[in-house]
Amino acid sequence: MRTVLPLATITAASMLTMDLYLPAVPTMQLDLGITVAQGQLTIAIFLLGLAASQLVWGELLHRIGPRRCVQTGLLALILTSFGCALAPDLTMLLGLRLVQGIAAGAATVVVPTVVRATLPEQDGVRGIAAIAMIEAIVPAAGPVLGTALLLIADWRTTFAIIGVIALASAPFALRATPVALPSQGDADGDEGGGEGGRVGYRALLRNWHFVGLALAHALSFGALITFVASAPQVLPALANTGQSGFALAQGCGVAGFIVAASQAGRISNRLGPRHAIQLGALLHGLLCTALLAAWWADRLSYPWLLAFWTAFCAVLGIRGPTAFSEALSEPTAQLGRASALMVLALLAVGALATQATAPFLPGGQLGAVALSMSLLCWASCALVARYPDKQASVRARQRPEQEQARL
Repeated sequence: MRTVLPLATITAASMLTMDLYLPAVPTMQLDLGITVAQGQLTIAIFLLGLAASQLVWGELLHRIGPRRCVQTGLLALILTSFGCALAPDLTMLLGLRLVQGIAAGAATVVVPTVVRATLPEQDGVRGIAAIAMIEAIVPAAGPVLGTALLLIADWRTTFAIIGVIALASAPFALRATPVALPSQGDADGDEGGGEGGRVGYRALLRNWHFVGLALAHALSFGALITFVASAPQVLPALANTGQSGFALAQGCGVAGFIVAASQAGRISNRLGPRHAIQLGALLHGLLCTALLAAWWADRLSYPWLLAFWTAFCAVLGIRGPTAFSEALSEPTAQLGRASALMVLALLAVGALATQATAPFLPGGQLGAVALSMSLLCWASCALVARYPDKQASVRARQRPEQEQARL
């Protein structure tokens, strides 16, 4: 807990730069006299900076160390947050939001890397699950708090509060972040890098164990984002729930995820990481197929949808931390790069899946969402169905060496 909780605070501060700010966009547009499209650009440019920075932070982590990465990221996050609060026009705000997105990327790379590198395997799964629970709570609570804040303050105060939170969390996060990652070899005793001692992104992309897990996890995350991004458009028409229907669905999904994630380490330890991931992928495919079948048969009701979404998020709460921890079972010299590639894959697949589904929403409604989620989840299931067991691969490589040693 001394490692996870302080690091979780910088993760929360980084996420608030998006979730606490979202409700303030309309008031910001009125204050600066800009259009809706220009207001939305402040969101898009932040996400661009976040995505583009992943590979950079992954490389810097191994060159300057995790603590200096956190120092740099937090300093930039603090300065840009207060800068956004004082921005006189849209041009200045856009530039600051771009740098703010780059600064927020430090937490997404450094935090899971430090947790995975400094904790034993089972505790690593628990630690990543705890971070994931924070990441689930902030998107649910952030917009609510941001809306309440606008009752007593303006949009500039939102950014000032983010800066204060980042500043207050800095001493605790820096104390919990090591100067350098611990020197620990992987299962086959190679401390220096990937296969054959190679390091770098190219070596990771040649590692099927990592690539298969990263793509499979990104596809399941893409299914999640497809539902979240589409639900405000399609749920109001279901049983006349209005926008409150989306809010309730989000609450149920977050609750299911948190409850399940709290048990992810225990379940992974009992079933084994490989089987826990495979079971989660299979359950995701079956759940989405059931959603599609219910829509096709015109039997889809709002209570049934709530049950589906709660179950889907609960399965992700078990599968997600286990998959992330398993994918990061790389040599220490590659951990930061592996984490960066994982997050970049999540962001890219989520964006592509959302955009691919959007044109079909007006006609297909929930059917288009259910079909997209089913395709993504079954593709994810296919990737992990026979993905290599890393420990078995290590034993296979070691066997000829052991036989040669005996001879």
